[in-house]
Amino acid sequence: MSKLHPVELTVTECNTLVGHLDNAGQSLRENGHQSEADECDAMMDELWRAISVPGVDVPGETLTTVSMTPERWSLLFGSLDVWAFQFEDRHPKDSRRTRRLRDHISANVGDAFPAPAQPSAPERRDVRVEVGALGCYWLFGAMNTKIPDSTPVLGNRLDYDAWIDEGNGLAVRSLILTGTREGTISLTAELLRGCPPLDTGPWDDVAEYSWVFWTTDPVGEDPPLGRTLRAAAPEREAVILFEFDPVQPSTCMYRVRVSVRGRDAGTGEEHLIQVWRAPSAPASLIKATDRTGHRRRTGP
Repeated sequence: MSKLHPVELTVTECNTLVGHLDNAGQSLRENGHQSEADECDAMMDELWRAISVPGVDVPGETLTTVSMTPERWSLLFGSLDVWAFQFEDRHPKDSRRTRRLRDHISANVGDAFPAPAQPSAPERRDVRVEVGALGCYWLFGAMNTKIPDSTPVLGNRLDYDAWIDEGNGLAVRSLILTGTREGTISLTAELLRGCPPLDTGPWDDVAEYSWVFWTTDPVGEDPPLGRTLRAAAPEREAVILFEFDPVQPSTCMYRVRVSVRGRDAGTGEEHLIQVWRAPSAPASLIKATDRTGHRRRTGP
């Protein structure tokens, strides 16, 4: 067991963490991730011990010291990071508060944090992705699907004719925009052990964003599907890109870099998708030179 690492928190912050861990533990237990749920319970016990004074109503701004192993602080950091990212649109105030708490933990634990689990071996795969009239495809984990190698995406989130958010003209979270419509593109997918060197020279447009992916399989699924990353356009067949190693936490933040070329030509379009473990960070458009991206950012 690693040496305990102390972090000063207010009573209010401890209560916030207890509520977060309680909800997370219940969800993990319902999905069959018992060992991770047990870790949440253990962290809740440490927080309760730090703020519980029998018969005394401790003011919320009171500082207290919580001591846990760096591994547990890391697990808590990752859980807060995922929560803040997933709820930043629906609950922006709570999301900002959660990020501040995440950053406070990071600043105090610092170099004692263990390195995040990385893939046992980098993976690379070259595939062809069929796209339709909307000119896009979606990166997703294959949760609750039944056909492992040929999963239709019914498009309940993307298949509508009125409008899609075209954002920076290339990557709108897990939605990747193409120049090709009603055709196929060449896609190379890489799962990496860390941030790759940035080489924009061979590419027309490059963007990065953060996203959450499952790294464990749903209990009872056969064959396992939850930690498989796939790509598909609305109402087109999905293709498998790679499988994540099973690690804790069961949901992890990843950074995704999308590099494209040939979108203006309408044929021979090539995409490179690079994925690695990293805390959430704002999306960025690193290079923007093609006409397709300009048109999709600004409209016709």
